[in-house]
Amino acid sequence: ADRDAQGHHQAEVAELKVLKFGGSSLKTGKNMRQVAEIIIAEKEKKAVVLSAVTGVTEMLVQFISRTRSEEDVDAFMKDVTKLHIDLIKDALSTDKGRAKAMEELIAKLVKLERMLYGSCYIEEVNPRIRDYVQCFGERLSVIMLAALLNEMGAKARPVDADEVGIITDGVYGTATVNMEATRSNIRPKLMKMLQDDVTPVITGFFGRAPEGSVTVFGRNGSDYSAAAVANAMGASSLEIWKDVDGFMSVDPKIVPSARAIPRLSYDEAAELAYFGAKVVHPMTMEPARSGNIEIRVKNVFRPEAPGTAIGGTGNVDKSIKSISCMKNLSLVKVFGEGTGYKLGVLADVASLLREAEINIYSVVTSLTCIGLLIDKKDVAKAQKVLAESGATRVETHTNFALMCIVGEGLGHHKGLASRVFKAVAKEGVNVGLISAGASLVAYHFTVDEADLDKATKAVHEELFGC
Repeated sequence: ADRDAQGHHQAEVAELKVLKFGGSSLKTGKNMRQVAEIIIAEKEKKAVVLSAVTGVTEMLVQFISRTRSEEDVDAFMKDVTKLHIDLIKDALSTDKGRAKAMEELIAKLVKLERMLYGSCYIEEVNPRIRDYVQCFGERLSVIMLAALLNEMGAKARPVDADEVGIITDGVYGTATVNMEATRSNIRPKLMKMLQDDVTPVITGFFGRAPEGSVTVFGRNGSDYSAAAVANAMGASSLEIWKDVDGFMSVDPKIVPSARAIPRLSYDEAAELAYFGAKVVHPMTMEPARSGNIEIRVKNVFRPEAPGTAIGGTGNVDKSIKSISCMKNLSLVKVFGEGTGYKLGVLADVASLLREAEINIYSVVTSLTCIGLLIDKKDVAKAQKVLAESGATRVETHTNFALMCIVGEGLGHHKGLASRVFKAVAKEGVNVGLISAGASLVAYHFTVDEADLDKATKAVHEELFGC
């Protein structure tokens, strides 16, 4: 009997799908109803993961970026409350549904208000407060969508990630999921809901540290949350619904003839996401890969479009797939006598920048210098910490952009680098920092930001003929 029950349980899990929706899918009542229709049309057992409504997380982040007065808190809470109540009135059509959603919404907003007043009284904004405040956009969006689904005849329940038990490593701002602890926590709770034909509508973007505090996954972190839920539940697939058709061969704002990419490997998608193609969170691929879960990126406004499939069991061809771009980068050069010979110098520099919460995108070294590619906004902070490290000299060069060429076929195309750099040189563009070999599916180089568009067009023409 136990074996039969276990087999039935596994069969149910195998049919499960996780659907994740981004904030732009929720910004009007009409958009929210489109999302609800997509969810209701999905006949498999499903769990839903949501982002905050577009702009709400940015509002929260900006507000909590410094200490505020009580008057500031009152005005801010009024704005946040109005935005969400207006959405409820726009999305829901029954008085009963609206009243219940507003009641749940106000209960959450009271908790947010208390935290903001607390921060105001102690005149401090620490990482714990910052992460706690940032996650409220998702706590509010799940209430609204679950209420709409119930109104439309589908049983749904809002679920907060910290309460259901998505456990993180406890790092504020850029947490990662502890999959083993998360799986044992959330699987039985969510399976019980699914067996009762209730669709869980789960907050993305954050989880709970082992000691109980809220920690967020960083920008676009709801994609990562959805992959973690899919892994924990043993889902067969993960659909990430955005306002784009999936990954493209290049940013269509730069090259309007950019092609849609039908399929990517996990590695290709991760490299593209990390180096500028902000379609999904780069960490999304890790829980999906370990669970062998196919991700499909779809457009909520064009549900008939096939989108981009990532990983899973499909074969990935060995072609060059895409060019991604990042702007607003700076090169920091750290000079010191015998830098290349001294043990641990690079580790020391990287450690100093990590403590200052500065991300390094690329590194090159020589005997006398270490070159580091970082975000332009972090330059002043980097100069300060590196000057205190005992370096002989620190130089910064701003207004760089990075181009990254991605494809499982990089190793199969002889002379590819020559073709790329000839195309760039033909446009009179100078190439700066070059990195090849760190990844089997990507290499990248820097150009002046002012030259990025013409360099990108030239390389896309060379590689894709358009």
